[in-house]
Amino acid sequence: MKYRPLRPRRGLRGSRAVIRAHRPWRSSALGAVLLLAVGAGAAWWAYDAGQRTVPAHRTPELLEARAPQPASAQAELVAQLKAATDERDRLRAGADTVEAELRMARAAQERLAEQLKAAEAETAQLKEDLGFFETLLPAADDMSGTSGTSGVHVRSFRVARDEAQPHAVHYRLLVMQGGSRAFVPQPEFQGSLEFTVSAMRAGKPLTLTVPQAGGAALPKVKFQHYQRLEGDLAVPPDAEIRAVSVRIVQNGQVRATQSATP
Repeated sequence: MKYRPLRPRRGLRGSRAVIRAHRPWRSSALGAVLLLAVGAGAAWWAYDAGQRTVPAHRTPELLEARAPQPASAQAELVAQLKAATDERDRLRAGADTVEAELRMARAAQERLAEQLKAAEAETAQLKEDLGFFETLLPAADDMSGTSGTSGVHVRSFRVARDEAQPHAVHYRLLVMQGGSRAFVPQPEFQGSLEFTVSAMRAGKPLTLTVPQAGGAALPKVKFQHYQRLEGDLAVPPDAEIRAVSVRIVQNGQVRATQSATP
């Protein structure tokens, strides 16, 4: 027999064995409890130390601040709130009153402006009437009977382009009869109006005769001493009005004529 020494196997020789002590779970739980107890004790110690560092004279104030307010303080706050609400309502009422007065002042100003405009128009009309009646006064030689005029006359003939109606021309005229004998009873005059409008349109002359067939009728001329006539003449909106002539016609004969420019 041949001697062979005992050798460990190749697999056992290449590995290492680790030996660990066995700890039961009760030991781990006990350690965690101890750590929690130590932490709680440290927190309590820190809180107690902080309370001791607060001055003694501040403690009553802090307690008073934390304590609920008495009923008198609450009543004072309610009174202050009511006073502020009343002041707000008073100021709001004052603002409403001022606004109402401002609206009334504006309305009064608008009424005054309208009255002023009407007064200016009435003044212009009175001036026109004064000029008309001055023409009725006979001159010295007329009063002596040496001369006088009679018949139908056109006075104060005016035309203007109406801004509100660009397709129309507004006219106003005063027609009378008698001349210096205007205050003498006269027979009633009856006739008609005819207008001739001279204008430029697209660089070319344009003549319009009013009234036209199928157009709007003009006011009738019918008076004993004088009559005011007023109205609108239809014209193209792009026409440039140069002159307007009016004729008083009776039984196909022209009794008076007058021209005016806008």
